[in-house]
Amino acid sequence: SVPLPELIEVIPPVAPAPARIIIPGSKSITNRALLLAALARGTVVLQGALWSEDTEVMVDCLRRLGFEIRVETEPDEPANRRMEVTGQGGRIPRSGTPDAPLELHVGHAGTAARFLAAFVCLGQGSYRLSGVPRMHERPQAALLGALRQIGYRVDAPLDRLPAVIHGTGPRAGRAFTSVEESSQFASALLLSAGVGGWEVGVNGANADELPYVEMTRRLVEVFPSAGGELQ
Repeated sequence: SVPLPELIEVIPPVAPAPARIIIPGSKSITNRALLLAALARGTVVLQGALWSEDTEVMVDCLRRLGFEIRVETEPDEPANRRMEVTGQGGRIPRSGTPDAPLELHVGHAGTAARFLAAFVCLGQGSYRLSGVPRMHERPQAALLGALRQIGYRVDAPLDRLPAVIHGTGPRAGRAFTSVEESSQFASALLLSAGVGGWEVGVNGANADELPYVEMTRRLVEVFPSAGGELQ
């Protein structure tokens, strides 16, 4: 083998070529933005949105709820999409009845399951959220309990999915939840709080989870007609 010299000199090109890098979008941001866009009034365009299993589930469920969502590829990044959402100003077009609730299957998507649980309370009718068996084992009690605090009826004997949620539209109320278990409970409430008329109290100081609540708060500021405020 040939020994390496003690010093290897690297001479960069005289005029480096400019580089443009496109990165995949964020699942967390995309699912929050999709829901806020649905709550807003009029057409909202999301660019650089991530297309993944979780965001595909959210798009599918929103379409089942009656929202028009147009999804187009972005040529610069195969994982990204341009999404055009027609918001209904807080109205959920479709619903079911207590005897035949509208079915929403969330698969493995925990964010979709939790965000939609609060969202469908704004509808006028009944909705059944379910997922894969593993999703039915995941904790939901803190969120479902908070929705009951506000005054919504939630049928979930084990406080897990599957759950039937009976929407009665916006109603003034106050709910508390904690970030110790998951920030998604607080985020779910905050995303729909503005339209719902809810005051949301968040307890706990989980350093890993609080940034996600802050992310939700900042996205809500981008959609002033849709979101709520953290109390």
